[in-house]
Amino acid sequence: MRGSLGIVIGLIVGAGGMYLVLRPPWGGAAVTTPSDAGVVSMAPADAGSGKPKKKKKRRPPGTVATPGSPDEEEYYEETEPLPVLTDADRRLEWRGDDVSLPATKLDMGAGGEARKLDDNEINATIGSQAGGVRDCVIQGATGTDLRATITVKLVVDRAGKVSKSKLHAPRYLFDKGLLNCAQRSLRSMKFPATGAPTLVTLPISLG
Repeated sequence: MRGSLGIVIGLIVGAGGMYLVLRPPWGGAAVTTPSDAGVVSMAPADAGSGKPKKKKKRRPPGTVATPGSPDEEEYYEETEPLPVLTDADRRLEWRGDDVSLPATKLDMGAGGEARKLDDNEINATIGSQAGGVRDCVIQGATGTDLRATITVKLVVDRAGKVSKSKLHAPRYLFDKGLLNCAQRSLRSMKFPATGAPTLVTLPISLG
């Protein structure tokens, strides 16, 4: 299928660490990412256990702890328990648009030649503009132990705009608003105009 692409992004969250990885499968130019893009966030080792976490609080200004008194102890507060995901939460499903390529007439104007996007054009665009989709996945997966391969399919029209898209992802991420977030980000991307629609497949590995 034309235009399968990925990026190395990096995400460490949840028990044992979680990595969000997208990597180009072809032998052409690889997408580059900033050196600090690897670690996005980190959760404690018991993340995903469902146990409430404790967070240290500052001592109120102007107070003085008396040795041996309760005031000497550190202040703590309970935070919300981390989610425990069920099999249904982890189940992969498709949501979004029909991404079948439309029948089109190829027209690039005088002297132009209509064609689909090539790998280098896809690679360059995703590498510089996929941050929003990345953030949507991170937003939903942070604090969990999700392990899955998310697939994003998008149709780039002849003018270089993303006209349709759909995702294959865990139900939990959809419940967290992944579809609307990702589609909104995808619509903001701008590919080169080639005069013909292209189907692009973007795999994202959470593991």
